[in-house]
Amino acid sequence: MATAPVASYELLRRIDTKRMSISLTLALKDGALGTTPLSHQQTAISLLRADVPYVAAAIPRILTAGVASLLHRWQQVTWNELRETTLYFLLSLLELQLLLSIPLLCLVVPGLILVPWLGLQIALIWVLLRRINSGRRSFKFAADKLGDGDLSSEEERFDWFIVGGLIHNNRLRQELPPKLTKIFGHDMHVFLPQRLGFVFDTILTLLRRNLDISTAESIALYGAVRASLLKPETSGVRILAHHTGALDVSWLLARLCADFPPGKRLSKLQVFTFGAASIEMTLPLGVSEDDPAILYPLVTHFAFADDPVAQIGVLLGIRQRLEGRFIGSLYTIHSMDTASTKSRLLPRDRHYTLNDYLDALLPGGDPRAGVLHQVCKIERELSEMRELAALAQSVTNERLRTRRTRLSWNTIANGVPDGSKGHDDMARLFSLEEVRERGKSLKGMRGFENNPLANAVNENPVLSRHRVIDIETAGDPEAICNGIS
Repeated sequence: MATAPVASYELLRRIDTKRMSISLTLALKDGALGTTPLSHQQTAISLLRADVPYVAAAIPRILTAGVASLLHRWQQVTWNELRETTLYFLLSLLELQLLLSIPLLCLVVPGLILVPWLGLQIALIWVLLRRINSGRRSFKFAADKLGDGDLSSEEERFDWFIVGGLIHNNRLRQELPPKLTKIFGHDMHVFLPQRLGFVFDTILTLLRRNLDISTAESIALYGAVRASLLKPETSGVRILAHHTGALDVSWLLARLCADFPPGKRLSKLQVFTFGAASIEMTLPLGVSEDDPAILYPLVTHFAFADDPVAQIGVLLGIRQRLEGRFIGSLYTIHSMDTASTKSRLLPRDRHYTLNDYLDALLPGGDPRAGVLHQVCKIERELSEMRELAALAQSVTNERLRTRRTRLSWNTIANGVPDGSKGHDDMARLFSLEEVRERGKSLKGMRGFENNPLANAVNENPVLSRHRVIDIETAGDPEAICNGIS
């Protein structure tokens, strides 16, 4: 596997961060107390019926993004990645052909002939499934493999977990673990999903977005994270989840909050999602009057505005489907690239891979060198709308479906009952005012300030000595300096 072409491609992506901007949607202060999960508002059939149009509309964008990624970085594609992509493509075609042929052949072909034909197709699909998923689904990349024992810090022990999505498994298995180890300075525990072909993967994703379904990956991740939280020597647990990996993390958080009481153990956990495919993520948030020091896991989301998976996931859940519960703050990365005449002949190159997120947010392992160095726009109106939507549900039990009009203070106040029962509702009104004041106070803030991901990078004990791409050997130090400034 050649490393020089990959480094030059990452360098080009890094320079493109100058043409990007970033915005922040504040986390809900009181939202979980006043927002009911979607699964408790509607039946499973209703949820699936409402979600099918979103997933179906995203399929062409996801396929186009995959093709564009291969075309724009054709010289950097390795033989292993090309072979894996080809097998996945053949598997998807066989699955599509199987689903389409069953109803058609049943009408014209006798059963004795149809059964052997279907049996042959199923056998071919099974062989390809075994071949594609033949590698290890979970493994540990030790920091000692980088040849520097100082990377493993004994002062504070942090356990890091990487939960992959459905694409680029080969790169996540070979290239990204050492890169992430250099950035964060700790061992990386990698969990890869079973790849079932694009057709079956899409169906499974649709089901998991709306139903409480576990997978082998989510169960293995739950066991590893739970064991890490129980260790007294563990200072913190960090999870990086990409695309459909956020579905496993969402299932994980619900189980951990049922296992542990709010407090020290849960406060160890921090979650970072990149282009999350989930439409909601729940936690029993809120501060109790009896114990105001209650702590829960900290969740932060990052999403490219042109990421086709994030468009039907975290961006949809936080920006439009306000009737659901989606905890955590959201950093949205906007691209200002203009397509040239030549590039218009090819599919649009979207930002969606985990490598794209790392190159934009942490180029060279430095949060000040990429898009996080820019002034962050605070989405005050959207943050207030989310808080108002949660407040309206808790006061009037009103279900909001893609609400675009803001509720007034008078409307909210009229829904607050009199007497002692109105005390909690008035407390929620103060949480809305807290969101408004926080949005004003953060004006002019840069992306790396008060950013949990940037703080996690700063926990690396040898950050100043280890970079993903060394400026002295990159070949164009002036371009890197221009990207950092």
